[in-house]
Amino acid sequence: MREHLPRGLCYNVAEMPPRISPIGLFVFVAVLCGAVMPGRAAPRQSAGDVRVPSAEFRPETLLIFPFENESRIADLDWLDEGLSELTVERLQGREWNVLSREDRLATLERLGLPDSARFSHATMVKIASEADADAVIYGRFQSDGKTVRLEARVLRLNPPSLSPPLVETIAVQDLIRAHALLTWRIICTLDPKQCPPERANRDESSFSEPPPSLRLDALENFVRAITGSDGEQRLRLLREAARLMPAWDRPAFELGQIYFERHDCDSALVWYSRVPPNRPDGPEASFATGVCHLARNDAARAEAAFSVLLERTRRPRAKDSLPELPEMHNNLGVARLRLGKWNEAATEFERAAALDPAEADYWINLGIAKLIGKQAAAAVTPLTRAREIDASDKDAQSLLLVALESLGRSADAAEIRAEAADNADKQAPPNIQDAAALARLARVSMNLDRTLLRPGIETPERQSTTGKGPRKVDSGGAPR
Repeated sequence: MREHLPRGLCYNVAEMPPRISPIGLFVFVAVLCGAVMPGRAAPRQSAGDVRVPSAEFRPETLLIFPFENESRIADLDWLDEGLSELTVERLQGREWNVLSREDRLATLERLGLPDSARFSHATMVKIASEADADAVIYGRFQSDGKTVRLEARVLRLNPPSLSPPLVETIAVQDLIRAHALLTWRIICTLDPKQCPPERANRDESSFSEPPPSLRLDALENFVRAITGSDGEQRLRLLREAARLMPAWDRPAFELGQIYFERHDCDSALVWYSRVPPNRPDGPEASFATGVCHLARNDAARAEAAFSVLLERTRRPRAKDSLPELPEMHNNLGVARLRLGKWNEAATEFERAAALDPAEADYWINLGIAKLIGKQAAAAVTPLTRAREIDASDKDAQSLLLVALESLGRSADAAEIRAEAADNADKQAPPNIQDAAALARLARVSMNLDRTLLRPGIETPERQSTTGKGPRKVDSGGAPR
């Protein structure tokens, strides 16, 4: 915990936000108006995380806090994040933009607030405004070891409002069902149009994700893995969660991510294969699967993976539609380049560069495709553009030099060498007659920006504007 917090931000570690009296509600609304209105008019966003709402539809953004543990049972210490994670997962895939735990922690870090504090309503409003959220969901739970009482409330920022307590009480062994019932109440509070009609089935079988039969011990292992463990212990807990609940894809995705970061694609692919494409983590898992196929030099499977992702961008009204992102086109281009389809690859690189003209990698890859196609003259323009974006890029420089020299433009090549004399690269120039070697120089985008996969979010200014371009894969398949 930091010793000094930003002035004007208060939190109380001793108690939950109190129930509000009529006078207190008046004061609270005044605080909300003062804190929210400026934030909604000009929400704070970093240069590398610009989100542009759709002109036609902007779904509400929800921020979900951990549920406060008001029990004295130590074994339930994990349930605060557990109930929050379940709420996030059950609200995803509906008509809201649900911020993840990582989004919440990043916001708290920007504000200098600890993630273990019990926040006052005023501080929740400040955090939500910083996250550009429209509503906050928070709650508490109590248990005597036999029964559990769950309570949630919905706090809207604009116009300011606070729902009455939404309560479910049930036997501990039926906690997952109680949470499903509570989630229905939250949905009805957020949007009555999505509320099930009277006498409709409101229990956990109405939710397909997580599975209706989700085991409490599987949830506990998963939450303990993502909140307080690292290394081998984290792997052990996630594997146990996956063993206990094979139909639940969240542990499998997290395991895939761990192995992917370790560059162990053989293991990552096993776990990613257990993540359905239409689940919230599905697009990332599918994208990483394609990257792994490229790293394993299986261009045909990589082409199939990225083609399926792009097919989903062409169905804007479908439930599983995705936004068109340049990383998808770039990696499909790399796969096709390695398969000898240089003309089709060039088309994909052109589309990637059109979507994100400030990313040098796409221009370099386009230049490589043109060189493989024996079109050195056509390669000059994209390679020149890449050098304009990043003058220190050695690959762009060497590729441009060999393109110019193959065209007999020695004077232009000499001028470039003179400009870059202080940063002369002693590596051998690429052989433009070796198509396979050139294809291995093409750069692979390693990750998708998860924020761009949310409903109603259009492609923003790319990270490359802040110097954070996509990571690459070298000829051996290892990220660098």
